[in-house]
Amino acid sequence: MEIKPKHWLTLFVLSLIWGSSFILIKRGLDFFTPIQVGALRITFAGLFLLPTSLKHIQLLPKKGFHWLFLTAVVGSFIPMFLFPIAEMHLDSSVAGILNALMSIFVIILGAIFFKYKAHLGEVIGVLLSFIGVVLLLQTQGDTIAETGNWFYHLLLIIAAMMYAYSGLLTQKYMGNIPPLVWTAFIELVLLLPALIVLITSGFFQTLMEHPEALKGIGYVFLLALFGSALANIYYYKLIKDTNATFASSVSLLMPLIAFCWGLLDEEKLGIPQIIGGVLIILGLYFGRKKLTWFKRKHL
Repeated sequence: MEIKPKHWLTLFVLSLIWGSSFILIKRGLDFFTPIQVGALRITFAGLFLLPTSLKHIQLLPKKGFHWLFLTAVVGSFIPMFLFPIAEMHLDSSVAGILNALMSIFVIILGAIFFKYKAHLGEVIGVLLSFIGVVLLLQTQGDTIAETGNWFYHLLLIIAAMMYAYSGLLTQKYMGNIPPLVWTAFIELVLLLPALIVLITSGFFQTLMEHPEALKGIGYVFLLALFGSALANIYYYKLIKDTNATFASSVSLLMPLIAFCWGLLDEEKLGIPQIIGGVLIILGLYFGRKKLTWFKRKHL
């Protein structure tokens, strides 16, 4: 597997899109509840890709449908609710930063469930990037120190783990299904449950009563179109063309984007954050180096 410039370009574009998703979630929460934001996001993505899923319905895997369903639930349903719930109590930049744990979970879960053997460069790269993420997190002041907020940090950690597992499932079970069609099938599976949740959440009552609800719909629509539908297509394509480990590197760049959005909200950039950004970039560099654990000496 050769990492080409187009793969790096895809990685950076995905980082920009998903790194901006957290601020869009935050804006959506100004108008709707976390459950409504998550359900509306999934519904929009499902409707957007519905023509594609119906057109290629004959490609829907029958024997491996349970793996598609598991990927959909773990990677595109539950996290869509966990992030808005957590962001009711945490800054959007914190959500983006903690999501970087996905790269670590790819290595851990890959070793446990998929017999994946990480090379030394990947381990060094992830550790460097994780240290960088911790340094970036220092800008959040007292927020992270509040004991009551640790539950919401845990929700974000669980979401990152789910993203990692769904990426590994995609790498193993997507097979010859095109990434566009795979993404469309995932959203098709989730469309009806999302609609049920949306209707029972009181969304339409909120839509009628909130004077600026249409503005909130605009934020969630952008989130669904770019952050769910289009981004997932290229993310799954990146997994298919490279592997889940490289594709998960997107989570190491996302904190930089999320942090930049935080700066626009007048957060301060200090020395630890600058060092953190440098470490994340170094982590990406070492993560692509095929270093070995030891060199065998021949006598």
